[in-house]
Amino acid sequence: MGKEIKPSLKSAMLRAGKRTFFFDVKLASNNKKYLKITESAFEGEGKERKYNSFLLWPENLVDFKERLTEVSNFMAQ
Repeated sequence: MGKEIKPSLKSAMLRAGKRTFFFDVKLASNNKKYLKITESAFEGEGKERKYNSFLLWPENLVDFKERLTEVSNFMAQ
């Protein structure tokens, strides 16, 4: 029996060159929301896509956003 795929509560997508990023808010079995960020990219010409994902829980989201803003501002200088 396969693993059940839960639908997203909210989704967004970003295309960045050969990569695509998916941002999905999901609901855990304990009814707690989390953010799943998935990167999708082709491994090479004619090959399958490779997926990498990580999860962010609400208690880490503010710090993550602050660090992302910090490095984004640095890169924009």
